[in-house]
Amino acid sequence: MNIAVNEENGVRILSVSGRMDATNSADFDQAAKELLGTAPSRILLDLSRLEFISSAGLRVVLILGKACQEHSLTLAFCDLQPMVAEIFSISSFDAIFKIFPTKEEALKNL
Repeated sequence: MNIAVNEENGVRILSVSGRMDATNSADFDQAAKELLGTAPSRILLDLSRLEFISSAGLRVVLILGKACQEHSLTLAFCDLQPMVAEIFSISSFDAIFKIFPTKEEALKNL
């Protein structure tokens, strides 16, 4: 899994690629904590290159979501690959989080 952080239009974008599972979900958790430490008001997770997410990955995403809620931060997701979108749907994450079909759409609405 690779993680990159950048900013566009005042939105911090966390781009994740590869697979997020029990072997590397702690890396995502650490990157998310570091990002929260910079006090952004809006965070977008670009999952256009994330091929798979396991329950361990979902857990750290949920932890990030709760932290954002506690600090009144906006968290959204974009560009979910079909496998990841299905896992988000089965887990009802699509009912909990804002999910946009493209990064451009997300940036326009955040």
